[in-house]
Amino acid sequence: MELEKRSAPRLDFGILVYCNGRRAMTKDISASGTFVAKDEYHKQLAPLGSDVALSFDFPTTEDSIDAIGTVMHHGKDGEGMGIWFKRIDDRTKEFIKMFVSDRL
Repeated sequence: MELEKRSAPRLDFGILVYCNGRRAMTKDISASGTFVAKDEYHKQLAPLGSDVALSFDFPTTEDSIDAIGTVMHHGKDGEGMGIWFKRIDDRTKEFIKMFVSDRL
């Protein structure tokens, strides 16, 4: 049995995100990180341990939600990358937390 490593509840939800300026979609999101799926717009994965700039387009706000994250792992068969939020302001973290909890 594998122990859950996540520190916050995660929501399986596709959100438009710009990762280092490239359009992509999330597979899931939590207040501590996200999984960005590889697709026709985002074909290359950032290297493990690298920092990425994220700008989310949440459906519930007109404001972009920005964060800096670190690539922690690549998904099975290179399907995407798990990103931990390294720099995210408290207001943004609380917004994501509420977005997730409202949908779980």
